[in-house]
Amino acid sequence: MKAGQRGIPQWIVPAVIFLLGAVVRLVYLGSVPGGFHQDEAFVALNAYDLYCEGRDSAGLYMPVYMSSWGDGQSAMYSSMLVLLMLFTGGRWNIYLCRLPQALVAVFTLWAVYCLMRRMFGRQAGLWAMFLLAVCPWHVMMSRWALDANLAPGFLIFGLLFFVKGLEDQRYFLLSALFYGMSLYCYAVIWPLVPIMLALQTLYGLRGKKIRLSKWTLLSVCVLFLLALPLLLFLLVNMNVLPEIVLPFMTIPKTSGFRGGEVSFSLWNMVDGLKTAVRMLVWQNTGNVYDVLKPWGLFYDIGRIMIALGTILLFLRMVVHMVKREFSYEFYVASGVLCGVINCMYVRVRVHQANSLFIPLVLCEAYGIWRITVWITERKKRIGQCATIAVAGCYSVCFLLFQRDYYTRYKELTEAYFAAGVQESVEYALEKSEELGITDIAAEKATQWPRILLFTGTLPTEYLAHVEYDQFPAPASFEKNGLHIKTRVDYENIDTNTIYIIYFADVEPFLEDFFITEFYDWRVAVPKGENIF
Repeated sequence: MKAGQRGIPQWIVPAVIFLLGAVVRLVYLGSVPGGFHQDEAFVALNAYDLYCEGRDSAGLYMPVYMSSWGDGQSAMYSSMLVLLMLFTGGRWNIYLCRLPQALVAVFTLWAVYCLMRRMFGRQAGLWAMFLLAVCPWHVMMSRWALDANLAPGFLIFGLLFFVKGLEDQRYFLLSALFYGMSLYCYAVIWPLVPIMLALQTLYGLRGKKIRLSKWTLLSVCVLFLLALPLLLFLLVNMNVLPEIVLPFMTIPKTSGFRGGEVSFSLWNMVDGLKTAVRMLVWQNTGNVYDVLKPWGLFYDIGRIMIALGTILLFLRMVVHMVKREFSYEFYVASGVLCGVINCMYVRVRVHQANSLFIPLVLCEAYGIWRITVWITERKKRIGQCATIAVAGCYSVCFLLFQRDYYTRYKELTEAYFAAGVQESVEYALEKSEELGITDIAAEKATQWPRILLFTGTLPTEYLAHVEYDQFPAPASFEKNGLHIKTRVDYENIDTNTIYIIYFADVEPFLEDFFITEFYDWRVAVPKGENIF
């Protein structure tokens, strides 16, 4: 991983790694994974509604927390998507909807390079960027629009500028900005950010790297102002305050509050740790779209290097502490520690534990860097061979993972991401207009956020005509005079209705309907002498 030798410009290697990481996160972004996950659809729906009417799908004006699914969804992703829609005139497609996550992931590659380079040197930075660029977890999570997956990138941006602030305190302002914005990425990290900042700040004070100045005071003010709306949101949903409606934002009371997902009971902490350990050791979660076997989260070699690097990093940190020396290892270790704490108060799944993974990759890079430097200092030729061998091993794993990702993973996930639903809705709308049919019924599994998004139904019209099944899920709504049901009554099939159904439920429609296939989904259009 050395560059700058034998006439190679210093910027070549990091540029090549960065370009590699960008390509595998941006190419075919709209088609792999196939389909559109229900959480992606809700993020896009809220962004579309905000762009068109300044309100989310529940009709709330500029909410600090979206009302998705009734119990809420973080606002950052939809807000970023609105900014992109300004350039497209409100038009959207799956590629555009996934682009904010992909771009944050790409910039995260450069952030880890800059962070590790500043702390440990250029070689450590190159290893960090390379390992994250080829990391299966990071590649997969960067390619679909799940709001929670923005958080790891924003946390790293915050840490990068915090470390830069230890030398130039003006950077603390940017650190505060990104840490504050991370709170709008994923609610699960709300308890984590103050713990992380307390550890980092106290250690900086102990090492006399932080002092009271106008920059530190301004940074505290920026962070407080960014956190204040969410603090008020907590008070509103704990029934301490009523819902707050301001001319420029709404601090809403959600119908179901997700505070119950966080628990600090001893049993939950032990169970969370056990689940996290099993997930990291076996690199499997049971969800097809989370992990692609046999590559797991970090590859088999990655598990070994993460364990080794974590041990080396913590040992080095302890040695520095015993000697009362300042140690940058502490800042990586604090990320690991906070990620472990995160796992202790949630029901651990991949996206809920995602604050842990980039710090583990940094440990992985730290371990490889330390070992290869140690070998090189003793036997230069052997050290160079070891560096090439390790990089080659990861590269082979990465190539095989990419082959499987664009083939086997795409096929496995099409059902989970409901491939074909968008085409089915568009075809049903086309046929309803062509045939003058005013009723469409969609199978419940199509999920109502997708139907709202694909029909372009805005909050004003939706809320004026919606009939609820079990709030907030609608039983039906209207779009330009078209009556759309989000359930199919298989006992009372109406030959004046167009149906969107799953392939396994097609039999009752075979006699009186024309059936058109879209992946696993079918559109049943009533037969009649004037239809075709």
